[in-house]
Parts: sequence; C-alpha cells; structure tokens
Amino acid sequence: MPPLKKELKENTKHGSNVFPLASYFCRGKKFNINIGMHWHPEVEINRFEKGSFILNYAMKEYRIDGPCIAISPGNVLHNLVIKRGSDQSSLVFNPSIVEFNYFDEVEAQLLRFLTEGGKQMPPLITKDMECFDRADRLLKFIIENASTQSGALRLRIKAHLIELLAIMYENGLFLTDSLSKTEDFEHKQQKIKDLLTFINDHYSEKISMNDAANYLKVSRQYFCRYFKKSTGMSFVDFINDLRLRRACQEIVLTSKSITDIALDHGFDNIGYFFKLFKIKFGQTPLAYRKSKATGNNGKLGADDYSIY
Repeated sequence: MPPLKKELKENTKHGSNVFPLASYFCRGKKFNINIGMHWHPEVEINRFEKGSFILNYAMKEYRIDGPCIAISPGNVLHNLVIKRGSDQSSLVFNPSIVEFNYFDEVEAQLLRFLTEGGKQMPPLITKDMECFDRADRLLKFIIENASTQSGALRLRIKAHLIELLAIMYENGLFLTDSLSKTEDFEHKQQKIKDLLTFINDHYSEKISMNDAANYLKVSRQYFCRYFKKSTGMSFVDFINDLRLRRACQEIVLTSKSITDIALDHGFDNIGYFFKLFKIKFGQTPLAYRKSKATGNNGKLGADDYSIY
C-alpha cells in the first residue's frame, strides 16, 4: 500500500524523470472540490474551462469564472476550490523542461518567474484578451497529450509550451515589476508555510485557535483575520477540511473501519464527521470507498483531487 500523503509541501512526482510534465482533470463533479493549501517547486497552469472557481494565491483570494487560464509559479502557496459542476484541467511541469543550453536574457527572466513567482500574481489570460483563443488551444493540446510516450509528440508538447509562455511574455504577464517581492512579503509567506506545517503535524490532535495563535506569537483576534486573509478559510474550516482530506485518503487506501479512521484524524464526534464528509464529497464515507474500489480497482485516479 502506498504511504499516506501528509505533507502540505507537495512531494508528488509529476510525470517522469525523462519528461517531468503531467496533466490532471476535474469535470462535472456533483460537489465542490477543495484542493488544499500547499506549495511545490513545479509550475502549475490551470485551464478553467467553465464554471466558477476560487483561487487563493500568495495569500490573496481571486474569484474566477471560466473560460480563463491562470499560471502559478513554483514554491508559492496556493489552493483551489472548484465549484460544483465546473470543468477544469491543469498542467504541472518542472521549469527545467523549457531550459536551453545557451544563455538568453529572456529565458533567464522567464525561469526566474517560473521558479519564484511574485506578489502580484497569478497572471491571467481571460476570454476578452485577443491572445486567449490561441493560448487556450496550445494549453488544451499539451494537457490532452501529456501522458504520451511518443518522442515526436513530446517534442511538439515542448514546442507548444514554449509558444504558450511566449504569448504570456509578449502580453506583459512576466514583467519585471510583477517579480518584485519585498522582505515583508517573503516573511509573511514563510510564516504561513511554517504555521501550515505545524497544523499538518498536529491536525489529528485537539489543536485550538489559541494554539495556532500562540505558535505565531500573535493575539487570537489578529490571528483570525490573518489566517482568513492568507488561506481564504477560517481556522475551523481549514482544520476540518484537512482532516476530511486525510481521512478520505485512508478510506480509499485502507480497509480500516470508518469510525476508527474518523477518530484517528481528529473527529471525536462521529456524527459530525459523517455530516461534514457528505457535504464535502456528496456521499457517505462507505459509499465513497465502494465507488473508488469499483471505479479504480482500489487505486487513486488522476481526477481524485479530493486527496490533495
């Protein structure tokens, strides 16, 4: 059995060592999908095909309606809520895939953006922009062919990706000003990363808002405002969502009783756990386990966003 994921810094391998690029899909779900707050060194490009979305990026919340394209550089805190019935796909890749052998100032600026990001992000390509249709076709091709083993097709994917980044560049999405990050911004983001790691390590315990506020050495009132602004969720909602996602993963990957799993992940009220689980996933824990066992032979599929 694969180990349960318990890191908010995502360690998932996207693609292979030879071709570090992968795509993911989420379409027509009957409940909201919350991809929890996390960060990773890879670049993530979201294709919001239709519907409504909430993207929390670098401690700011953006409400987005599709169609739209958003890029999240590496190592920046972000999470995504995909509203019920919405269609979304994403591309995740290691920036090294677009590196060349010879130095180029534009490439250096691009790679800096892809690996560091900036506080004025995420850059968006919206439907009303002249370049949208062209960029969307390129991204659609890459996402739909990301799993190919064909060498020729992989070359075309790289070419399409570079062309997509070039479109973003010529439309001012990688301007130097957008890369500026103050020490204060870096400090605040690191504080949130440290806090999320602390919560991740203790989420199954009776962790309180006071515990979290004391960890940051701030007042409870300040913490409430700061946490909501930084993550887009209240502290209680964040803890419950994290517990549900971790419990959901164990429900799919193990045969442990639902009650034991709920208790192990910090829910001392089983009825409350069942209620929250059905609200989040649209079905009971047992029905969810059966559906995953039947549909994926017990394995997690590429569209199982609920585990992140």
